[in-house]
Parts: sequence; C-alpha cells; structure tokens
Amino acid sequence: MLNLLILKITKFTKIFSVPVLYVFLFRIFSPVLFAGDIDEPTLGQARPLLINIMNWLVFLIGVVFVVVVAYGAWKASTATGDPRGLDSAKSTWSYAIFGLLVVAGFFALYTIISGLFGFKIGFTEIFDGIFDGISELTQIAIPAPAPIDPPSEPPQNIE
Repeated sequence: MLNLLILKITKFTKIFSVPVLYVFLFRIFSPVLFAGDIDEPTLGQARPLLINIMNWLVFLIGVVFVVVVAYGAWKASTATGDPRGLDSAKSTWSYAIFGLLVVAGFFALYTIISGLFGFKIGFTEIFDGIFDGISELTQIAIPAPAPIDPPSEPPQNIE
C-alpha cells in the first residue's frame, strides 16, 4: 500500500513539475525568447528578477496547496466508504493545511520581527537593502578612474 502511494506521488510529481518548470523559465527568460534588446546586465536589473522569483514562489505555494486539497478530495471521493481511504484523505488535507500554515507562519514571524527591529517589510525592500549594500561594497572596492585633464592647447595641424 505504501509503495503504491509513493509510486503515485512520484508519478504525479514528475507530471506536474515539468509544465510548471517550463512556465517558470519562460516567464524569467521571456526577453531572450522574444529577442529583446538586452544591454550589458547591471546589478539593478537583478532586483526585478529576484522579486519575480519570490512572487512566483508565493504563487506556486498557493497552486501546490490547491492541488493537494484537490488530491485529498479525489482520495475521499474514491474511498467509497472505506474508513482507511477517508482517513488517508483527511491526512492529506491536514498536510496541506499544515504546509500552508508553516509558510504563512514564516511570513507572519518575519513581519513581526522586522517590525520590532525596524526593518523594511516586503520583497522589494529586502532586495533593495541587499543590492544597496552590494553596490556600496563595489564602489568602495573599485576606485574611480582618475580624471583626464583636457589639453591646454588645441592640437595643431602639421602640413
């Protein structure tokens, strides 16, 4: 019974993860796919990418929650009155709710701690602080080039 369940979960994971991965990569690398005009990358361009990744992760957490709840409903509907099947469906729902509570608890704990210590809240502000620190370090580590003095006399044409 356990081996069959593991086999079903493995098959479901393989089937579900490939389309999600393609959609995720398509969203991230869409300028490349559409031959966008891409300049030399800068540190400031990584901010929106990381914010998009975090937003997609939050979205995927919601999708996984809905899929697991739907899987539990499918298990309950196919139990046909079997108490073990209903218990299995209930445990699936419990795991889904527990996982969602863990993620929500993380965000709540982060919000509380950041409020107590005066940190900025939100993905944008988190990455702004990180990238501002990195920019500051790179400006300290890389000295500015010395200014070039303009010539005092204009160049003369030699004939």
